Amino acid sequence: MSEASWKTAEFFKDAIVRDLSLECTDSFTITSFEVGKANEKTAGYMSNIYRVLIELKFDKGTAKPTSLSYIVKEKTDTAFGSGLVELLSVFPKESEVYEKLLPALERLVQHEEETVRFGPKVLKTTTNPDTVIVLEDLSRSQFRMREKSFGLSVTDVKRILEKLAKFHAASVLYVDKNGAFSDLFAEGVISERTIDALCGHYESLYSAFVQSLRDRNMPAEYLQPLIKFDGQLLRECCKAQQVHHSELKVLNHGDLWPNNVMFGTDDLRFLDFQTASYGSPAADLLYFFATSATELMCDSLEELLQYYHEHLVKTLQQLQYCKSIPMYTELLDQMRRRSVLLLPPLSEALAITMSGLTEPSDMEMITSEQPEGVALRKLVYNNPAYVALIDRLLPKLYELRLLK
Repeated sequence: MSEASWKTAEFFKDAIVRDLSLECTDSFTITSFEVGKANEKTAGYMSNIYRVLIELKFDKGTAKPTSLSYIVKEKTDTAFGSGLVELLSVFPKESEVYEKLLPALERLVQHEEETVRFGPKVLKTTTNPDTVIVLEDLSRSQFRMREKSFGLSVTDVKRILEKLAKFHAASVLYVDKNGAFSDLFAEGVISERTIDALCGHYESLYSAFVQSLRDRNMPAEYLQPLIKFDGQLLRECCKAQQVHHSELKVLNHGDLWPNNVMFGTDDLRFLDFQTASYGSPAADLLYFFATSATELMCDSLEELLQYYHEHLVKTLQQLQYCKSIPMYTELLDQMRRRSVLLLPPLSEALAITMSGLTEPSDMEMITSEQPEGVALRKLVYNNPAYVALIDRLLPKLYELRLLK
């Protein structure tokens, strides 16, 4: 395949105009153009990610910056997970979030004392001949990811929960004012439409997870509730995602974990809305706790959930939302009735992350029945750090009635 058409200086001219809010009289020349990796690895999950560096020269004197950088997400057939791109409508969904929904949600919650931002600004999206999304490079504003890709500190977790509560509350008011989100957000990653595509990955890893607990003689009171989902995990998750009309519904981020959050000095931004969906806030909360605050779940889950609830209520009240707002006990009940949603991230994302597996070849191999695949799963589920964490966590989940 020939070089992608977006990898040219000309492609970025209108993005630069939008980024810098240039007037028609602000003519410029691009003097340097470079496409490189956004981080150590170009390939993300379901897309390629690049950082584009640009140097400008303005034809007239101006105070505008002359050194720019942008993040580009590119649709690809080579990244791990790329087979789900069409099935999940990844790029149409994420384009709509960045182009339409984030600006609308941010306008709803901003006020005189505070300008609220949920994610990076979008500067350009295209679908022909290349499907790409051009975003502001948050590192230009000194935003950074945390080095540890799981197990955030309590301070970071609270910062994320406060921002998540505002995001969820804004989405509630958006629907109240504008009507339902588009059909793109009717489903998340796990749905009846995706079970066949996903079961080979998630079900085999969950079976290996349960087997590892058997091998370690996990007490029956913790093991038995998990065994019943073996071979049925995704179908049970589909059932758990159904929301009663009386329950509060929000736009869920869908993939909220440390690698999708960038921290600034006094603020943070969410990244990667490619699996956003409309449903119970329990979906985001359970996924976030499982992937990002697993150790804190053992000691502080109720405190952190109450912290989220306080900010959800506060924001909804500030937005003058006049319909019913769930009490904390109702939110906890939503979590309990959907607690099966903890199990895919606990047995897949958390286990793999803690093992340090990042190569696409590892991700492809981990579900293989070849000796290499079997050995890799044993390595993942017998990882001492993961074993110690799971052994602490399961009794706590049982105590909180999140394992029944």
